[in-house]
Amino acid sequence: MSNFLDKLFKNVDYLLGIMMALMVGFVFLNVILRAGFNSGLVWSEELARYLFVFITFIGAIGAMRSNSHLGMDIVVRRLPHKGKIVTYFINQALILVVMGMLVQGTFSMVLQSIEARAAATGIPLSVLFSIMIVTAVCIGINCIANIVKVINDPNKIDGLVTMHESEEDDIVEQVNSDNKTNSAKKVSI
Repeated sequence: MSNFLDKLFKNVDYLLGIMMALMVGFVFLNVILRAGFNSGLVWSEELARYLFVFITFIGAIGAMRSNSHLGMDIVVRRLPHKGKIVTYFINQALILVVMGMLVQGTFSMVLQSIEARAAATGIPLSVLFSIMIVTAVCIGINCIANIVKVINDPNKIDGLVTMHESEEDDIVEQVNSDNKTNSAKKVSI
């Protein structure tokens, strides 16, 4: 299951890249047309805006998968092992509840806007709003996969609940562990 999810969310990352390239391309094209030819494409501006919204929601899926959302782990880090597991399960359950609420609310909004269309592109607004359902379902799948991961191997909890403040902290941590390894090798020689 984990391999399938890894491949699926790797494709999500590729989709993000494609959407970003399209958004940048549409904006660049519009800037060139306005600056050089005193005209523009109205639909490209609207499409770039919708791509930005899609990138935001799909990026939330990727951030959930890589455990990159903002969080405060100062209390959880100090809990005993079982306390970390319990708080993690509560956290994931709350996220599932919120995602269920998002699906329910968005579904109502999609049904109400079936006839409505975007001004310049004519894209049905229900299609645009449906990205919230896709995001909520994917984040929910991630939550369930994380819960299963912790149930199968409770020792993985430390990697799932520990946040890193920045990439510099990761580098410092890596250097410190390398120094400890080198010191241990020197002592054993």
